[in-house]
Amino acid sequence: MQPVQATSPYAVQPSPYAVPASPYAVPTTPPPYVGPANASPYSVAPTPTYGAPAPSYSAPPAYTSAPPPTYSPAAVGPPPAFDPYTSGGSITPAPPVAAPYGYTPPPAGAPYLQQPAPPYQPAPYDIQPSGENYWAKTQRLLQEISFEYTFLYGKGSDPNQFGYSEAEISATFAFPMFGNIETPLLVTPGFQTDWLDGPFSGPPLPGPPVTAGGPDLPPRLYAAYLDFAWFPKCNEWLGGELGLQPGIWTDFNNVDSKSIRILGRGLGTVALAPNLDIRFGVIYLDRVDIKILPAGGFYYRPTPDWDMYLVFPNPKVRKFMTAVGNTKWWWYVAGEYGGGSWTVQRQTTDDRIDINDIRVIGGLEWETQTHIRGHFEVGYVFDRENVYVSGDPGSFKPDDTIMLRAGVSF
Repeated sequence: MQPVQATSPYAVQPSPYAVPASPYAVPTTPPPYVGPANASPYSVAPTPTYGAPAPSYSAPPAYTSAPPPTYSPAAVGPPPAFDPYTSGGSITPAPPVAAPYGYTPPPAGAPYLQQPAPPYQPAPYDIQPSGENYWAKTQRLLQEISFEYTFLYGKGSDPNQFGYSEAEISATFAFPMFGNIETPLLVTPGFQTDWLDGPFSGPPLPGPPVTAGGPDLPPRLYAAYLDFAWFPKCNEWLGGELGLQPGIWTDFNNVDSKSIRILGRGLGTVALAPNLDIRFGVIYLDRVDIKILPAGGFYYRPTPDWDMYLVFPNPKVRKFMTAVGNTKWWWYVAGEYGGGSWTVQRQTTDDRIDINDIRVIGGLEWETQTHIRGHFEVGYVFDRENVYVSGDPGSFKPDDTIMLRAGVSF
């Protein structure tokens, strides 16, 4: 006899108070198992009796998904407008994690809009890679550092000769004048040391007054100065060249008010053509023998290879020679009024002296792409004279000599 299957009294009936699932919710668990009609999946078959035929087992029906429940406003009220257990009441996708507060996503299908980049503002010390533009000019405070060594041959043991060597180091700085970066104020502090070989002197001569016994000079002289240079340009055809150089020139054994000298220069420039300037003015030397020299001439550039600065008292004519690799070479001839004036301590008295001479020079000049420049030159020095303020002796005129000079700046 077949057992009768009855509906289990423990089967769970659907609650009339259950809230139907939201149509926007995504099912996370499969629907309950649905068996044969009027049969509970939790019912247990009765145990067969002995002697009765064994029950037959059949495969369970295939798994099917229950249809989604329908929303019936009559059965239950509308879903609550705010669910405290959800992350938000909006169906709009959440903004990305990196989005700032107040982010509003773009509407669906809208094209991507890129915000314009802020304007580029260079750093206070943004060095440009090349070119002589505004930033490079205003921020390049240090223009160059220069070193130069000059040697005039002479044997101190010879009463007619006078040896002279000079080493000078300087640095040039640029400061805009009245907001104009094209014509800055150039400030050059410098220091030089001079080594003297002679002139020959004997012991001081006895008797009143005691004299030095010859044109003796100390072994070393020094100079420390601060040079100011400005090249104003009023318009396309009128300009100028102004300079002031206060400093101290002494052997540091005799230092007084005469050790302080103020040199100066002032020239006007008139452009007669794009490649021709006329220059005229004066140079203030503040020496014992010569105080002021007239200055004038013309500056002519006939071709890019020629540079002719024919202005007294320091003319120079230069011509481009060749280029070797990244280095350009020029040859030149020049002239200058050399020497200086110092306060010194001699064997028997404090004195102030001038060293004056005229130099004719020929040399080579080179410059690299990185603006490192140098020169080497040979000169002939003549019309030499040492002047003594004390009058003991009044002057000394050594023989002519040869000059060698080399320098570098970067």
